Amino acid sequence: MDEGIKDILNALKKENDPLRKALGVIAVLTEALEPEGIRPILVGGVALEFYTLGGYATKDIDLVVSDREKVKTVLENLGFMHRMGERHWYSTELDVAIEIPDEVLAGSQEKLTVLEIDGKNVYIIGIEDLIIDRLSAAKFWQSPSDFEWAVKIIALHTEDIDFDYLKKAAKERDVEDILKEALKESEGLRPLKGVQEPDIQI
Repeated sequence: MDEGIKDILNALKKENDPLRKALGVIAVLTEALEPEGIRPILVGGVALEFYTLGGYATKDIDLVVSDREKVKTVLENLGFMHRMGERHWYSTELDVAIEIPDEVLAGSQEKLTVLEIDGKNVYIIGIEDLIIDRLSAAKFWQSPSDFEWAVKIIALHTEDIDFDYLKKAAKERDVEDILKEALKESEGLRPLKGVQEPDIQI
C-alpha cells in the first residue's frame, strides 16, 4: 500500500465524525481506482446523510461501481475483509462497511455532485436521483420513512433542485403521484422565507 494512502487511512481511524470518515474513505478508494478507469459513486444512506446535513446516520457505505472484481482487489489492498456469503466489505480498524449494490447507476451521470476532499474527488448520486430513489422505496416497498426523507431533501435543497429533470425522472420511474405529495408536504418545511415555490405541474 502506498505510504500516502496509509497515512490518510491512519488519520481516518481517529476521525470521530462518521460522515467525514466515510467520505474520506471513499476519496481514498476513488483515487486508488482511478488508474483502473473506475469511478465509484456514492448512493444510499451515506448519500442521504450528506444531503440531509447529517440528519440521517449510517455506517454502511453503498457504492455503484462498473467493475466489482477490480474493486474487490483494491478493497483488499486497503485492508478491507469480506466473508463468504456476506454483502459487505468491512474494515475493523476504520469501523467502516462498504457494499456494492449495483454496477449501473439508477440515474444520470451528469447530475452527480462532485465533492473535493484534500484534493481527491468523491462522486455522489445527484440530489434529484436520490429523491426519486427514496420515493420509489416509499411507493414500491411501502416505506414511509423513505417518503419523509425525500420530503426533507426537497425542503432543504429547493433552490438546488432541477425540477424539470425531477419531473421527467419521476415519470420514467412511475413515481409522479408520490412526488406530487412530497412537494406539497415539503412546503411547510422549507426553511427560507421568501423562497419562490418551484413551478412544477404534475
